Amino acid sequence: MEYFRIKQDPECLEAVVIPDAIKQIDRRYVTPKEADRIEAVTIFRLDGKDYPEFIDVLDRQLFLISSQLKAVFGLYVPKLKYKMVIVVNSEKGLVNTYHLPIFAEVDCLSAQSVMTPDKRNVRKLVLKESLIGRKAIFKVQHNFETIIIARLDAAESILRRNLQGIKMYRVELD
Repeated sequence: MEYFRIKQDPECLEAVVIPDAIKQIDRRYVTPKEADRIEAVTIFRLDGKDYPEFIDVLDRQLFLISSQLKAVFGLYVPKLKYKMVIVVNSEKGLVNTYHLPIFAEVDCLSAQSVMTPDKRNVRKLVLKESLIGRKAIFKVQHNFETIIIARLDAAESILRRNLQGIKMYRVELD
């Protein structure tokens, strides 16, 4: 089977940036066990860019997805829980809704993966295929980085829609 990492497209230079998102939502709580510590709805106030681009994946601080992408995720992971994030710039009259998926992490990172010297980021991602099972969309267990993976059929389904700001990277398997 083939797998792809879902990321925010780095070429979307005008994408919305949420200042200090991790001050309002602690990354440690984005797990099924700790998700109750996150509010059902979190509001982020924007400043900066006049009219930012509201793309379908934001992954700079937290992994947030649009309602359209949430619908696709729902086809493949129907029991996945979410927290709602509302992004507001009241001066410009801009409001957009994102969703924070609460994935159970899968411990499938291979020893063949290449990490940065401080172990905070993965330079070359390699997964142990035998530990993935039949999961279509999942989160790889990692202490510092949010790594969301889609199986080939789920990745194709995402790409068939007219979604903006998504980049897929093929993942090597061990």
